[in-house]
Amino acid sequence: MNGAAPPLSPPPIKDTIDANSGRFEFLKQTLTLGLAGIGGVAALFTDPSRVPSDTFSKWVLVLAGAGLLFVVAFAVMGLSAYANLLTVSARVPQNADDVDKYSKGVRGHARVVIIALSLALAGTVTFAVNRLFAPPTTPEGAVTTAAGFVAKETKLTADMIHFDKMETDGDAYVVTFSVPTTGNGFTIRVAKKDGSVAEATQQKRP
Repeated sequence: MNGAAPPLSPPPIKDTIDANSGRFEFLKQTLTLGLAGIGGVAALFTDPSRVPSDTFSKWVLVLAGAGLLFVVAFAVMGLSAYANLLTVSARVPQNADDVDKYSKGVRGHARVVIIALSLALAGTVTFAVNRLFAPPTTPEGAVTTAAGFVAKETKLTADMIHFDKMETDGDAYVVTFSVPTTGNGFTIRVAKKDGSVAEATQQKRP
């Protein structure tokens, strides 16, 4: 025997970090992705003309938004469980029950994030495909969409909004309304491709 001391075994916390480093990076990346996705969905609602008018598009957008919210929520909870796991792993002596509880917590939250991310992706892809291949809007549909937009913006009922005229301008229908009670006018451009409101202008009475 040469009297050399046996090599020191790595501390338990290092084993914990090595075993969960992949999940930690996954939760960090999905948290960033989820927040970016929520920002993208929120940007749609900063401009009323970008909000889809058909019910199907609205529901798949809700699905995508809900999925992203779950991604963010469970990624945060997963990171919290990971931090608690490191804390209990560093204690001497370790409490095996606590280590097992938080290890399962990290794994469980990561699984929920995967499911929520899949739902968000499905909703986003469906929304994009639906907008891409949506049937062309008819003139009657353009008038209905424009009237609904004006009613929503003015908080007036349809019978208080007067339809003046509709023209075709390239890839859009241009619909003009007037509000007899105020004298103001509205000009709404409705895209022929997907029936969305591309532009809205108001002419106020002097």
